[in-house]
Amino acid sequence: MKRKRPSVPLTVLGAASALALGVNDVPAQTGTKAGVAAAVRGPVQQVSFRTPQATVGRNVASGDEIFLGDRIVTGPAGGLQIMLLDGTTFSVGPNSSMVIDEFVYNPSTGTGKLTASVARGTLRLISGRLGRQDEEAIKIKLPVATVGVRGTMSIFSGGPNGWFTGLFGIGPNNSVDRPGSYLAVEINGVVYNIFRTGWGCTMTPADPTCKPQPVGPEFLQQLLGAIAGQLRFVDLGEFERLTGLDLVTALGLLKSQEGFEDLWQKINQLFQDQSRPGEFQQYSPPPPPPYSPPPSD
Repeated sequence: MKRKRPSVPLTVLGAASALALGVNDVPAQTGTKAGVAAAVRGPVQQVSFRTPQATVGRNVASGDEIFLGDRIVTGPAGGLQIMLLDGTTFSVGPNSSMVIDEFVYNPSTGTGKLTASVARGTLRLISGRLGRQDEEAIKIKLPVATVGVRGTMSIFSGGPNGWFTGLFGIGPNNSVDRPGSYLAVEINGVVYNIFRTGWGCTMTPADPTCKPQPVGPEFLQQLLGAIAGQLRFVDLGEFERLTGLDLVTALGLLKSQEGFEDLWQKINQLFQDQSRPGEFQQYSPPPPPPYSPPPSD
């Protein structure tokens, strides 16, 4: 646990403006393009606040543009991916609500900043080039905490009763001095670090702290099932047969961005193979796991 370091302010740069104008610092406002929707399934609404009268949600289809400040809301059987210019991908599960507040990206240097707010539901973040900076570059705002992200993959899930966040990937430049992947969970000015892949923490109204612990494969399986929006969970034995790895090891021990993306193609194919087209069940994010102290080293 450590005290928060002062952050360096960055000038906001909209993705579309960056490419069109070829400049490094351009102010972006609500209504600037942030990304593109993909793999949309079920009911997904985009609530725009770009004009005072445009507050009624519209249905989102794959290929639609997602703008800064728009609230994305998924129904009980809804879900989508949001792809950003730097390669970052949000996978949004059912019963979720999120907003991309800020997106800064300079394609020539790969630097910038991303901030998103998640009000409820389940979200998987696979970071692109911005994730190779420190934890100040990507911030996910939850009702109970603000999470700084560095590395390839993290998961967020929760609602009024509590929130879970976990780390599931090792990014580039992994070393003792600069770990490839970590989460910096800020709660009331105190930062709790999660450095171990396959670890996460639960935050509740009764206990607004982050106590990192290993994530069990069953709970992780529930999270992935919520994100995939499929009928039933992946069979762990089939997953191990397909990948040659147990689930937690596969998600936590890959050493490269390329290897991680290859694994996720296998995971997504497995979800697709095990689902029945045209049928959906209502699915809510799983409750956070109970806290138990991790074993001492």
